[in-house]
Amino acid sequence: MPTSSSDHPESFYARLFAKAYDPVMRQLEERLLFSRRQALIGQVSGKGLEVGAGTGVNFPLYPSGSDVLAIEPSEAMLRQAARRLDQYGSAGEIKLMKAGINDSALDKQIAPHSLDFLVCTLVLCTIPDLEVALDRFRTWLRPGGRLLVMEHIHDDRQPQRWLQHKFTPVWKRLAEGCHLNRATDQLLKSAGFRAIEEQYIHTRFVPFYWAVLEPPAK
Repeated sequence: MPTSSSDHPESFYARLFAKAYDPVMRQLEERLLFSRRQALIGQVSGKGLEVGAGTGVNFPLYPSGSDVLAIEPSEAMLRQAARRLDQYGSAGEIKLMKAGINDSALDKQIAPHSLDFLVCTLVLCTIPDLEVALDRFRTWLRPGGRLLVMEHIHDDRQPQRWLQHKFTPVWKRLAEGCHLNRATDQLLKSAGFRAIEEQYIHTRFVPFYWAVLEPPAK
């Protein structure tokens, strides 16, 4: 069962968003994203954290030998994730927790330099203060640990770049805080993470960044 660090009732829209998320994403997942999730998550082992687990799409992909704390700030999303875990299971060991990345309760769960891996898929666009979150990532990952990401990013093409910038204020309200115009790839590298593997995947309207990164040396 999920553990919870807070008990704030969610809006009707948040509950509706959680129910609609998987159906809305189904075609994109089947066509593009799910195979890349498999390639990313299939290589993990040891102790890890999944940030913003959402509806639990990644859970069936964790291999045996992985021990994962999966956090999600939305109670509605967490219920969907728990159902998926019950239905499909996982070869890995997964514990669910209601928490955002900057929740102080995580400091009781994660010791400094204790994580072998950290997974972020389609979540870094929503974190209000990403620089603070990346500082926590650096603190939690052990030397030689891995940050695994798959994120949409700010386009370098026009008119897509301009459209992303113009639509972000509205899109943030519709998509629970998602920033269309966040240059997550550049922010990761500016924070000192080094890409061991990386891919830029361009679709017609939005590019995605897929990468395995290591934290900066201490």
